[in-house]
Amino acid sequence: MRVKIRLFAVLKEQLGEEVELELSEPATVGALLERFGEAYPQFRTALPSLSVAVDHTYAKAGEAIRAGQELAIFPPVSGGR
Repeated sequence: MRVKIRLFAVLKEQLGEEVELELSEPATVGALLERFGEAYPQFRTALPSLSVAVDHTYAKAGEAIRAGQELAIFPPVSGGR
């Protein structure tokens, strides 16, 4: 299954607003992150700190992904004044 993933912050700066990946079915959030690390090895060390949202809700590694869902990957964010 081919999925589109919106990117934010440093990911967006380096890769653009959106990327597409091919995932084997049944797909999970964990498999998505693993595939993202394969496609973009410069982010492999950051994988444990990345967050994934599925249809605007943060998702855990075991959550299933279905075709057509909106996916997004976020790096850690820090606050400031």
